[in-house]
Amino acid sequence: MPMMGTPAVNLAAVSLIRAAIADDPDSGVLVMSQHGGCQSGTEGERASEFMMSLAAVAARSFLSVHGYNIARALETLDAWSADYAEQEMSGDGAHS
Repeated sequence: MPMMGTPAVNLAAVSLIRAAIADDPDSGVLVMSQHGGCQSGTEGERASEFMMSLAAVAARSFLSVHGYNIARALETLDAWSADYAEQEMSGDGAHS
């Protein structure tokens, strides 16, 4: 199994990291709920907790690389989002 998902899954992952950086919990919860998190029961809670933790760690790492410049970090994530969206629409990169 490749470490990278389809463009659609990568776009969702970038969106979750972006939500963590932008301190936008509503968007984060929406992305998680669309991908198996936020379900009732122990498994849903565990999936949500894992997704939130992974997004938070990724966001901290990403901010560190960008010198804690939030605007620059968000610009990069937005560029990645546009790239993944374009790949998804064109059908390119099943696992990019």
